[in-house]
Amino acid sequence: MVEAFAEALRSFALAFPDAREEFAFGPGHAVYKAANGKLFAIVSGDDAATYVTLKLTPDEAEEALTLPFVLPAPYLGRHHWVRTTIIDDAELEMTFQWVSRSHELVTLRPARKLRQ
Repeated sequence: MVEAFAEALRSFALAFPDAREEFAFGPGHAVYKAANGKLFAIVSGDDAATYVTLKLTPDEAEEALTLPFVLPAPYLGRHHWVRTTIIDDAELEMTFQWVSRSHELVTLRPARKLRQ
């Protein structure tokens, strides 16, 4: 089941226009970037769960953190990134919504390299 969640997230993330998958943190840590080169999700997992790290607004992150399957993202929590732990379909569906929101947030402005 855990592999099925990761594959569903992969398909969802790559459906955004010009989204790409990289493995900047090594195998087993898929990094999804928007067309502007900005990261919008990191998907990893183990035998117990699939983990997704993504960006939200401060208010959205605060609300998400009230749920038992959401924690501040390691190293990125102060920037309103959260990490979801997916072990069932309900958590997967909510994470899909947040991945979409994360993509929206990182594509509001072009990356610095592209603006110059």
